[in-house]
Amino acid sequence: MSRALGVAALLAVLGAAPSSWPMYQYNPTHNAVFASAEPAYSWRFAAGAQINGGLAVVGGTLYFESFAPEIVALDRTSGRLIWRAHLPNIAMTTPIVADGLVVVGTGKDNVLLDSGSRLVWGVHGGDELAAFDASNGRTRWTFKTVGEDMPSPALVHAGDRDAIVFANGDDHVRAVDLHTGRLLWSTPVDGVSTMASAVTEDGIVYVLAGPSARMHRPDHVYAIRASDGRMMWIAPYGNADDSPVIGDGRLFVEDAQIVGGGPRDDAINDVYALDLGSGRLLWAHNSATGYFTTVGTNEEAIAGLVDRGALLESLPAARRFAAYDDEQGRILWAIPTDAAVKMSAVALDGRVYVGDTAGVFYTLDEGNGRMIARQRFAQPFTCSSPVIIGSTLYVADDESIYAIPLQQR
Repeated sequence: MSRALGVAALLAVLGAAPSSWPMYQYNPTHNAVFASAEPAYSWRFAAGAQINGGLAVVGGTLYFESFAPEIVALDRTSGRLIWRAHLPNIAMTTPIVADGLVVVGTGKDNVLLDSGSRLVWGVHGGDELAAFDASNGRTRWTFKTVGEDMPSPALVHAGDRDAIVFANGDDHVRAVDLHTGRLLWSTPVDGVSTMASAVTEDGIVYVLAGPSARMHRPDHVYAIRASDGRMMWIAPYGNADDSPVIGDGRLFVEDAQIVGGGPRDDAINDVYALDLGSGRLLWAHNSATGYFTTVGTNEEAIAGLVDRGALLESLPAARRFAAYDDEQGRILWAIPTDAAVKMSAVALDGRVYVGDTAGVFYTLDEGNGRMIARQRFAQPFTCSSPVIIGSTLYVADDESIYAIPLQQR
C-alpha cells in the first residue's frame, strides 16, 4: 500500500524516476527534479491537441492529458505511444499515479450556476474523476460530480486506506478511495476551485477556492485533515487558479486582482506567505501593474517553487519572474520575460528552468536571475510545468511533449 509522503521522505527517495506521482509537481515545494545516472533522451511527441495539465513520470512512463480529450501514456526514453484513453470532457489535471492506477479529473471553465450567493462551475450532466489501469489505459472506476474537476487531486492516507483528495467546481473538497472510487468524506468550502491543485504535507491537504467576483468575498486557503476532512484553518488569501506551494514551514500563494478600468483591465499579482500551522499572514508583496491575457491558458495566478530558501514566482500581470527571500519576502531579483509565465519553474544545480506564453524557454541563474540561455519554441508554453530526470528535461508547449537533453542547453 502506498502512502503520501512528506517533503523529507520525498527528497530521501530521489535517485531515479519515482514509483508513484502523488500531486502536482510531485511534492509540496513543486520542484519535480530527480537525480539519475541514466543517459539523456531527445524526442518530440505531437499530441494534436492543447496540453494544459501537468506531467507525471513514473518508472519508464510519462503520463499527460490533452483537450483531445484524452489521457496518454508515453515511453519516456523514446516518446513512443504506449496507450491513450478517451475522456468525457477536456482534462487539465496532473495525473496521479499510484498502485497501478492513473487518476485524472475532467472539466472546463463553464459557469453552471451563479445565483449571487452560490457559484458552481460545470456542465449539464456533471463531470468526473476517473481511474485507469496504468499499464493499458482501461477504466477501473469513475466518481461523478456536479461540478467540474479541473484542479489536480492529491494522494493521501485517509484512516487505513490510500485516498485521492480533490477540490472542484461545486463548493466541496472530497476524498475517495484510491482503489474503488468510493466516497470517504466531503467537506464544504465557500466557492469553486478552478485550477488550484491540492497540495498535501504531513497529513494535511491545502486547497484554494473562491466565490464569483460579484459576491465581493475573497478567495481562501483551506487546510483540511486528510484522514477525516476536518477543517484545521482558513485564511483569506490567494486565488482559485493558484496551487499553494510549501517550504521551510511556510505556505505561499499568489492572488490576481483587477485594479483599474483601463482598456486592458489593469491588474496586479499579490504574493503571500502564511504560517503553515495556523494560516497566519507572515508577509505580503505586490507586483508592478500590468494586464492579464488568455494566451496559452486563462490562469491569472501561478503556483510558485520553493528552493534554497527562496520562493521563485511568476508575476504574469507584470510579465516578470521573481525570486523572494521566503522568510521575509524581500525581493532577491526579478527579470522581465517576453510574455507572461503561466507555469511553475523547476530548479537544478543553481539553474532555474521555465517557459512563457511567447514560446520562450529560459534558463536562469538561481542566485541572481542572470539569463544563461533562452530558446524559442513554435508554440506558447501553457501551465504544464517541466520535470527533470537525470540529464533530461521533459516539458510541454501548446500541443507537443519534448524530452530535451540538459547538456545541450
